[in-house]
Amino acid sequence: MEKQENLCDVIIQGEGLTAASLPSVVANRRFVARDTARGAVRLTGIPESDAMNLVGLFQSSGLDAVAVPKGLRLTDFRLFASDLDSTLASVETLDTVAKESGYGDSVAKITEAAMRGEIRDYAQSLEERIRAIKGCPQRNFIRFSETMPFNPGAEKLVAACRAAGLEFHIVTGGFDESAGPAARRLGADGFHCNKLEVKDGLLTGRVYGPDENGGKIVDSDGKKRIVEGLCGKLGIGLGQAITAGDGWNDVKMLAAAGLGAAYHAKPRVRAIVPHQVNVLGLDSILNWFEDGPEWAAKAGFAD
Repeated sequence: MEKQENLCDVIIQGEGLTAASLPSVVANRRFVARDTARGAVRLTGIPESDAMNLVGLFQSSGLDAVAVPKGLRLTDFRLFASDLDSTLASVETLDTVAKESGYGDSVAKITEAAMRGEIRDYAQSLEERIRAIKGCPQRNFIRFSETMPFNPGAEKLVAACRAAGLEFHIVTGGFDESAGPAARRLGADGFHCNKLEVKDGLLTGRVYGPDENGGKIVDSDGKKRIVEGLCGKLGIGLGQAITAGDGWNDVKMLAAAGLGAAYHAKPRVRAIVPHQVNVLGLDSILNWFEDGPEWAAKAGFAD
């Protein structure tokens, strides 16, 4: 007896997209298609072997597209853990504060190389960047965090997840000075990050990891370890966790989770993480789930 192939849902999203306006590259195909939210169309009952080909076709047409298990629900999960810089936030905090504080572009160049995966030792690259801004006032980070710009849909994503009963945590290679205020502003349940050493209100040029990571700097392995620890505290497996990130140091936690979302990610990350948002905002992730729009509405966000 032949093994029955698993069926998937393919979710396509784009500004103004409807089931009646699917791109011409798929005009000759037959689907059960329905509009699920503004700009979101769900194709149901797609054989798994066909799903990724369809995703590629839609993405090449400039749309966001993912394949997920048929009938996937947000309430199938218990935890959402997200990176902060360039994921929930629209900037790299360290780069921005360093530049605004008069430390030039050297920090940004190291950050970009690390996020692209060109510097594999994230901890070393972070230590180099912190040494480069020795003497920077701690208040510069705190002041920036008060108006840190978030990516489109960040608040809606967090609120919908919490309404659905998920815990939402920020897991970042950043610092208390930015991750703490971001968590409070977004309404997240917690934050997990590195710690800057400060003396007399000035950075000493040294950085440490949190106790939950054994004092080690939060890098790719550290992020995965923290997500595993959060799952342990909730009494769940990694399969009930969703993770999101954009850089190379996010890849391990994206791969370990039941669902990992690459958000406007670097090319090397997009090449290996199948679930991606490349065009729209963070809240578009909610449309991957049958009940995602429902929980967004319950959280007070109209479509």
